[in-house]
Amino acid sequence: MNSTPTATLSIPLPAASPAPSPASSPGGGGTDVAAFRRQMDEVVARIPMHAIRSVLDAVEGTPSPNGERARHLRDALVDHFNRLRPMKARRLFTSLFEPFLVDDPVLYRSAESVPALVQRVDMGGIWSALTRYGFPGLAAEVQSRLDGMAREAILDAVLASPDAMAMRELMRKEALDFLYAMAGDRKLTDRFLALANDEALHDARLRTQYLGRKAPIDSDLLGFVRALLEHNAVLVPLTERMRRDIDEMRMGDMQGAGDPRPAIPSSAAPSSAEVDCQSALMVGFVRRVRDLGLPFRDQSQLLAWFAPLYGLNVKRRYDVFLRHVREHVGSGGPAVRESHPLLRALLCHFTAACTTIREVVDGMFGDMDIQDGGVLSAPAPTRALLHEAVERFDRALTALAGTGFLASRSTGPALRAELAAVSRELTGTVMPALAARMQAAMNARHAPVPDHEDIVWLLELVWRWGRTLGNAGYANPELKSLRLYAVETGRLAFLQAMKAEPQERPAHRMAHMLRIRRLMAAMGETVDGWISPVSQGLHRVVHSYLEADGEIAGDEWAVIDAFVASVRSELSRSRNWQSADFVDILRLHEARRRGEA
Repeated sequence: MNSTPTATLSIPLPAASPAPSPASSPGGGGTDVAAFRRQMDEVVARIPMHAIRSVLDAVEGTPSPNGERARHLRDALVDHFNRLRPMKARRLFTSLFEPFLVDDPVLYRSAESVPALVQRVDMGGIWSALTRYGFPGLAAEVQSRLDGMAREAILDAVLASPDAMAMRELMRKEALDFLYAMAGDRKLTDRFLALANDEALHDARLRTQYLGRKAPIDSDLLGFVRALLEHNAVLVPLTERMRRDIDEMRMGDMQGAGDPRPAIPSSAAPSSAEVDCQSALMVGFVRRVRDLGLPFRDQSQLLAWFAPLYGLNVKRRYDVFLRHVREHVGSGGPAVRESHPLLRALLCHFTAACTTIREVVDGMFGDMDIQDGGVLSAPAPTRALLHEAVERFDRALTALAGTGFLASRSTGPALRAELAAVSRELTGTVMPALAARMQAAMNARHAPVPDHEDIVWLLELVWRWGRTLGNAGYANPELKSLRLYAVETGRLAFLQAMKAEPQERPAHRMAHMLRIRRLMAAMGETVDGWISPVSQGLHRVVHSYLEADGEIAGDEWAVIDAFVASVRSELSRSRNWQSADFVDILRLHEARRRGEA
């Protein structure tokens, strides 16, 4: 068995529009038509993609005295928009799964496929295998039909048309029939999975850094995809409703707390009331899913747990997921075994976060020779990936501990082995490099080191990482030693920074002190206790800032206010011979503060 019979389309092709004659061209000649079209293409290429749709609506909705020029502009807009979307048949087919698809580089690294999770790259791999073994003729015909329809209309409108919906339904049926038939052919299944996994891994490596191996597309994932195809008509509306309700409830909670932002960051801490409401919402959707019929009531199958798995995999609501497992599944304890779909999904999230941390740290530090003068280099994508991995590590670990599986005899040893591996990565790779760069950053008197921002970012991340490990019983003595070393190094550097030489500009001294202050703040420390009222250098710096007419930034005010507070404390304790200078600086400070107000 190599493939199932491929159906043919019976939908008539739309009539092709007649080509414009040279006489009707903007300039009356074919050469002018080509030149004008090239000019339009150049103009359209400079329009941002997100604005093309509104520009096209404006062109189509406004009567123009020169209809031929407007037509050429419209054609250029449509062509430019559609050109960047060449795989039209794939886009149409994968729209069947749109509410369920995620693009999660952390979960790429799960040791096994995550229950009820469909990654975009996995769906791309499955599509490639379907077009090779399932319905190659149908896929080619749909692509050709869509190419023809997209010559005159923007692709989004084409894919939403009745003709496209009919083609999508035909592909859905063909894919479902093929997947059911393939389940009985082991050799075909192996070839299908090999191609799908190769395509998915290639696509995933283009989307993220330092990816070693990816969670496989296996028979379990194919079974879930088959179920989504079979029950697409009922699951899509329910999932869309679930997504809207979760987002609206979260947004309402944030705005009720006084946060007007429309976008909700994944790291925002939800209130207990919001978690209660989301948990109740989840229970309601579990019941609605099971009311769909017999296939959704078998609690040994993924479909029965579709709602909480959607909340975990797509919406990343670890808090609500933990509440659901404890109160509505395990009755307050670990009543579900590690083979349960909910626990398997949570374990996959945890191991994926641990693997991501290790892979990114190894990749980021692998080519750096910090000890020989190298600097940190953490581009924005690397920062975002490692930050997300540490955050998910924290949240997944909290959920596992809350369900009791971290202390379980069956699951605990494997989890603790993962924790030990992550702790070794922190101790053996990150901290030695960080200690060397941190000392260089604190002692950079005249200009910041080139990787100062990277050091601040990594310091903040390391302390959060260390707190998470400490809360799990993996407190790191090396991290405590690094903190003591960093604080002492920072104190000595700050004392030197307060000593302003006569030829140095006050702004340079202030900038150095602020750099040290940022490094200490990244570890939760303050420099206020090191500020001395008898420091002549700092006195000159503060006096210069208060006397000048320039604007004083917020972090500069923090240092000035701390110095003034130390002066007040000194005056309250003793009658110092410098009291006249102290009183002068206090008066300057009060006058400047009144002026700022």
